[in-house]
Amino acid sequence: MELVNMHDFILLLLYSIAGSFCGVITGLIPGLHTNSIAIILLAIASKGEQSFYFCIFIVAAAIAHTFLDIIPSTFIGAPEEDTALTVLPAHKMVLGGKGYEAICISAVASSAAIAISFILLIPFRFLLGEPMNFYEIMEKSMPWILICISLIVIMTNQNIFRAALVFMLTGIFGIAALKLDTSFLIQSSPIFPALAGLFGASALLYTKQKILPEQKIDEIKVKINGGNVGRGVAAGSIVAILPGVSAAIAATLALVAKKEEDERGVIAVLSATNTATNFFVLAMLFVMMKTRSGFAVAMKELVEIKKWDGVVIPYPYNLFLIAVIISSIISYYMTLLVGKFVAKNISRISYSSLIKISFGIMVALVSIFTGIIGLIIFAIASIIGIICLEMKVRRSVCIGFLLLPLIISYF
Repeated sequence: MELVNMHDFILLLLYSIAGSFCGVITGLIPGLHTNSIAIILLAIASKGEQSFYFCIFIVAAAIAHTFLDIIPSTFIGAPEEDTALTVLPAHKMVLGGKGYEAICISAVASSAAIAISFILLIPFRFLLGEPMNFYEIMEKSMPWILICISLIVIMTNQNIFRAALVFMLTGIFGIAALKLDTSFLIQSSPIFPALAGLFGASALLYTKQKILPEQKIDEIKVKINGGNVGRGVAAGSIVAILPGVSAAIAATLALVAKKEEDERGVIAVLSATNTATNFFVLAMLFVMMKTRSGFAVAMKELVEIKKWDGVVIPYPYNLFLIAVIISSIISYYMTLLVGKFVAKNISRISYSSLIKISFGIMVALVSIFTGIIGLIIFAIASIIGIICLEMKVRRSVCIGFLLLPLIISYF
């Protein structure tokens, strides 16, 4: 189905807007992902004109989600797989009264990531496909790339022995936990309760701060380093290329590639990685006919996907990219709007109350999405996260939860 008149274009616009607002909602609710929405749409749709517009909806939602999910990560410390590492620097900025600045940095970095991704799209196609076929080389090197990432993550700590110990502990925990079925009210994985405990709850329970300062709203001047966004985009493309690699793993590589200590720089890298990941997951669907996410799987079932062989972007990929642009614009302003509202009102709550509320929200979400098994994983992960803090080890080492099981799966 190709756009032939104004009616078709209006439908494209409306479904893009609707999908964007769906992504806003899923982004604000930790544990609820656009993959779940895509699976629901796949169940109710049939191939044809309707299925094409459902794909527009899914694309817009997937992009919007990556903008908005910074807000719960920042203010309540509740991460998803893609935002786990963002919790630490963003929440630290909240404790310094700069939570809204963290949101602004993330929104700008995500928008810049979309712009850079568009620029790199055609080089990406030729690099992976004909004539260079770099995809096959990277796929064969996958386990060694992951081992190198793991070594870098461990070796960049002051106490390498403790870092290795925590990495192995979280890795063994991951091997055990990832085999469990935690689906409860909706389809879900053990990753959410595990990362919520390792990066979110443990930080809240361990904090010694008593007062939540008033968040600065006015005169926010956002300056981001283009190199940080570029590294995030590169990391996001790696996620799309290599099966099994998550945005959190790729972001870890981007951070250790150039030691980034400043919270603002870390947030920019991680936000760019998160957004670029979904952009290039969509690209991989047409460049290599590979699905790297639940929303891509649903799209492949809903519409006919034609491989991108030449220079000209094929139909319907060209129309999906229009949805990406529309969603990015809406999501940028919605992130700033919702972020400002939360920042203005959150300081009315005492910090001890905020910790209790945030922890309660995490427990409730884990219970709703993953049931009793998820709560057990969450509790164990929280204890391991606190052990990591007590041992003065960088929290990025906890990414061993995802890295070690993935490495072992290749041998």
